[in-house]
Formats: sequence, structure tokens, C-alpha cells
Amino acid sequence: MTTRTEKLADLASGDTSRATRALLYLTYEDPDRRWLEGLLLDQVREGNEPQLRSLAVTCMGHLGRTRGVVGPEVVACLERLLGDPELGGTAEDALGDVRSFADVVPGE
Repeated sequence: MTTRTEKLADLASGDTSRATRALLYLTYEDPDRRWLEGLLLDQVREGNEPQLRSLAVTCMGHLGRTRGVVGPEVVACLERLLGDPELGGTAEDALGDVRSFADVVPGE
């Protein structure tokens, strides 16, 4: 059985392939949307591995599509990233998913 702790260890392993799989797994399988949003927002921070930053932005869109709700912090982050030369296009796609499929709900 895969646990959140195991996936967080994979995410911190320094192995991009393991970390990518872990982030996708958590996005689709972890039931705690608010916790997951915090994790994704943390992964987007400058200085993190570029591939994981990009995937975290994509996962924000997945979260909106699959859960039908996101917090305002996710929307604000995606809007800030629109002008980013590396993440802007990905943020635009994710924001489109969020706006099409999700309601924005403040902290519960």
C-alpha cells in the first residue's frame, strides 16, 4: 500500500522521475485537497527543479478538473505565473482548466 509519507520521500529524493510519479500520484489519489494545494504551491517556488515546477502547475489544472474546486491561492498563483517565461504557457492551460471546471472556494 502506497502512503503519503512514501510519496513525499519520493518527491524529496532528488530523482526527477520518482518525484514526478509521486506528484502525479498525490494529485490524483490524495483525498485532502487543501493539503495537496499547499504541496503544489510549495513545488512551484523558484529554485525548485524546473520539471517539477512545471508539473506542479499542470497538476493545479488537474486538481481543478478532477475535484471541481480549488482554493483562491491556486488561482492567484496561476495568474502570477502567466508572465513567467518558463511557466506562463503551462499556467495559462492550467488556469483555463480551473476556470472551466472548478469553483473557487476560500479555505474551509
